[in-house]
This record gives sequence, structure tokens and C-alpha cells, in this order.
Amino acid sequence: MNPVFTIRGMTMGYLHIDGSAAATLAALALAALAFVAMRLDSAALHRRLKAENEARRLWNRGLADASLDGLLVHRQGVILMMNRALVRMLGVREREWVGQSFATLAQDDHVAPLRAELEAPQTALAEFTLLRADKMPLVVEISSQAMEFEGLPATATAVRDITQRRADAEKIARLTHYDALTGLPNRELFTGALQAALAGTTRGQAGVTLLLMDIDNFKIQNQQLGRVGGDMLLQMLAMRMLSLLTTEDMLARLGGDKFALLLGASGPPNRGASLGGQLLAACGEPFIVEGRLARLTLSAGLAMYPEHAAEAEALLRVAELALGKAKESGGGLYVYRHEDQRPQRITGPAPETLRGEPRVLYQPVFSLADLSLAGFEALPRWQHPSRGLLGPDEFMPLAESAGVAQELCGQMIERACAESLAANVPRISLNLLELSTNLPARIAAILRKTGLRPEALEIEVSEAQMANRPEQGQLLRELQSIGVGIALDDFGTGATTLNALRHLPLTRLKIDRRYTAKLGLDRNADAMLGATLTLAASLHLEVTALGVETEAQLALLREAGCHAAQGRLLGEPASRPVARPASRREAAMG
Repeated sequence: MNPVFTIRGMTMGYLHIDGSAAATLAALALAALAFVAMRLDSAALHRRLKAENEARRLWNRGLADASLDGLLVHRQGVILMMNRALVRMLGVREREWVGQSFATLAQDDHVAPLRAELEAPQTALAEFTLLRADKMPLVVEISSQAMEFEGLPATATAVRDITQRRADAEKIARLTHYDALTGLPNRELFTGALQAALAGTTRGQAGVTLLLMDIDNFKIQNQQLGRVGGDMLLQMLAMRMLSLLTTEDMLARLGGDKFALLLGASGPPNRGASLGGQLLAACGEPFIVEGRLARLTLSAGLAMYPEHAAEAEALLRVAELALGKAKESGGGLYVYRHEDQRPQRITGPAPETLRGEPRVLYQPVFSLADLSLAGFEALPRWQHPSRGLLGPDEFMPLAESAGVAQELCGQMIERACAESLAANVPRISLNLLELSTNLPARIAAILRKTGLRPEALEIEVSEAQMANRPEQGQLLRELQSIGVGIALDDFGTGATTLNALRHLPLTRLKIDRRYTAKLGLDRNADAMLGATLTLAASLHLEVTALGVETEAQLALLREAGCHAAQGRLLGEPASRPVARPASRREAAMG
């Protein structure tokens, strides 16, 4: 009985062969058994090595997933593995990207540079912008190291998110070089740009034009408007000046109420004087700050290189000298003259236009069914310091010539919506002073800002505004889509056709006060009332009568079935919408 062992010395079994003639057979059997034992032992070794490799792979994967930085394993940029941090960073699923090019995750202008870096990694850190799955940009820095992955050469690339760090650095740089209030370059950045511009002229570029500007009597404006209002005025002034400049020009706030302008090299030689005059004229137009009118005048000094100075500091001093002369002389634009060594006036201060401040008055509107309050009409007015309270026909032409018509209307609408919401009135009607293409967007923005429900707002347009202007119908439809009502004001005074009425998105007709005044005295006026009510009923419109001043007019309107009315009999315009105004009729009855 002969034992049979494995190559590791373990007993596999026993072999017994009878007879001496079987010696050869025994040897062969032993050799066969040894071969089988070796194969069995080799398979066990292979299984053990595979288990060790899997354990090592899981260990490496666990180590990679434990890293706070992203880790990418790739061959020539083709993804083999991404750790958990990188998957979270990019907002992707690893299995969907294995086998894909990592460079395709970069923003368009970084795809080619990132591909080159992954195919031939450099020793220095490289910076790229990737796009997350939600398309948000991600600024990263990467570094790579050669490695072996699954028995073959590969590259491990560490990916670190530096988006916040970059944003913080940019914020610090912005605070260092830009004015926090206006967003304009500050004195330090402007001085550096001026020096660079002067250095550029020595390399064949055109001359340099410098303009210094200062607000006249800004301290008084600041006291009248308050600190917040004064800051808003500076911001609005900066925006207005920027609108006149090109991308080559640099406007800076040097501090307080002083601004500086460095003109680009392109343009005619006299552009500085011409642009300076435009800036003074534009800034002389009114500004509307928190519902109040503010007017500015500027003083400005102009200097040019190389005509007036050879260095940046000297050029600034020359411009300061011209600015000082402008302020002494009551404003305007001055330039330094070499001939007589003194500043010379180029243009005077801007002329005065619109003065005063906007106001909104509120007239109550009553339901004629039960004389309950139906809402208010907001009446835009302008309080002029010498001419008193002006209506739209008087102040709108001035506002349009001053270029503030849209801004003024927007502020009046916003005030009316906010005050109506605060007073909890059922509905507020607004007579639009201008119909611009961006009006629906502006109305929607005002409703969001004030919180007024769209159905609580009614926009009034006149027949004159709609006459021969078919494009206004689309504008009204956009307003209607917001949810506001549309009323045709002063109905009966224009030439609105039945076909036009049928196609306009109206909810109300407002009968002109001239017809209301003749009710009961003129059969034509009575007939007009009946026809209007019949027409409105067929078009599913409500009707409001304007200018009700007598009990007789009120009685005729109620008998005819008119829906609502307003006028002196029912309530005078007031500075605030009162939830339950005391009408003259109620006072008489009381």
C-alpha cells in the first residue's frame, strides 16, 4: 500500500498493486496521479491569486472612493474608472462614461486642450473648465501620474474642484480694483490703465484723451434724497454715461462724486470734446429716484496726451486744472490750452427741463347695482414747483423730451399697485401714458415685485392710442395673457369700428364724460348710452360711466343697466386709495 501525496505534502490516497510485473504500471500510475494533483493544486493557486487581485482592486477602489478629490483612471483620455468624489462632482453615472473620452466633459473651448493634457500629461498643474450634467460650469485643476491598471499601463489623474476658490479670488480682485457701489473700475485700476495707454502710444498707437467729471452740488442732492437715494443716483448716473461709450472706453469712479473717462484709441481726434458735451447733456436730463425727480449738472475737464502732458500723473493734473476752472465757472466742459496756459470752455451746462415730482391720485369707482366700492382709477399727475399740479397732457411731452417717459410711467404704475395692495382695494385701473413694446414684461415684473394679483389690475387705453395702430392689438393681447383686464377709455370720442372692437381683447368700455354730462338733456346722448350698453352686452363687456356729477345722471345710468360709475358726485380724487371712501352722495344722504 503506497501513499500518494500532493506537491505540498498532503496525502491524496493510497495505491496498492499486486505482483512484481506491475512495477512499471505503478510508476506510471504514480506519475499520472502526481500530474492530476499538480493540476488540482494549480487551480487552487489560481483561485487564490484571483481572490488576492480582487481584494487588491477593491482595496484600491475603496482608497480612491475615500479621497475627497476626484480621481480619474484612463488610457489616453478614455475613462477606465472614476471615483465617487468625481462622480458627485460632475453629477454623472460612472457606468455611462466608462469607455468615453473625458475631454468631452469640458466646455467647448477647453475640449482640445484637455484632450492634449490627458494624452501627454505635463508636470505642472493644469486648469480647465468642465460642464456638469446640469451644464453648470466647474473650474478644476488636474495633475496626472502613470500607473498600472488591470495589468496594463494607464494614467491616474487627480481632479480638484476650484470653482469656489476662483470665485473668491475674482471677488477679492473685484473688491480691490472695482467700485463696490457702481461696479466701475476704481482709481487704482484706472491709473494703471492710463499708464498702459500712455506706454502704448510710444509703440505707434494714437494719442490718449482723459476726461475728469464731477457732480455739481452733489452734497445738496444727497441731503435731499438721503444716503440710499444718493447711492441710487450715482448708480443711475454711471449707467447713463456707460450707455454713450464704446467697449474701448473706460469709465471709472475715482471716489465720492468724481468720475474719470479714458477714451479708446479709435475715433476722430476731437471725439473727447464731442463726447464730453454729450455726457453733460445726457446727465442734465432728469433722474427719477424712488418716485422723486433729481437733476444733475456736471463739470468736466479734458486733457490730451501728448499735447498737454508726457506722463500719467501730469496728465491727471492738467485735467484737474481744467475741471477746477469748470466748477468755478458754474459747470460745463473745459480743456487746457497751451497757448495761454489756462483752461478754455468747450461747452456750457445742460439746460433745465422738467422740474418737480410725480404724484398719483385715486378716484373711487362704484358698482351701480348696490353702490358698493368696485375699485379705484389711478390718475397720474406731476407736481410742478411753479405751475402746480399738471395732467398727463402737460407733463408727458416734457418727460418724453427728457427721455424718462418709460421710467416715469413704470414708477407711477408700481406706486399705484403697491398702494392699492396695501389698502386692499378690489381693483385698480391705470390709464397708460405710453404703449411700448416692452410694456407687458414691465407690467408682469411690477406685479411680481408688488405682489398685486393680475386680476386686480385693469389697464386703460384710449381710442386715440389705438387709432390706425393695429400692432397695438398684439400688445394688448400680451397684457391680457398676464391676466390683467383691458378697458377702452373715453369711448365714443374716437373712431373705433365695430370690427376693431370685436378683435381687441377688451373687458370694459368707459363712456366719455362728455356724453355723461348730456344724459337727460340730449336725446342723442341717451341713445348713445343705450347703444353702448347693447353693444357691450353682445361683446360680453362691462361699462363704466365717467364724470358723474348729478343725481339725475346717476339715476339714468342705474336705470339703463350701466355696471359702474365714477365722478365728483361719488368721490373726489385723493392722494391715497381709501377702502371705503365717503362719497358726496352718501354725505348728503347722511
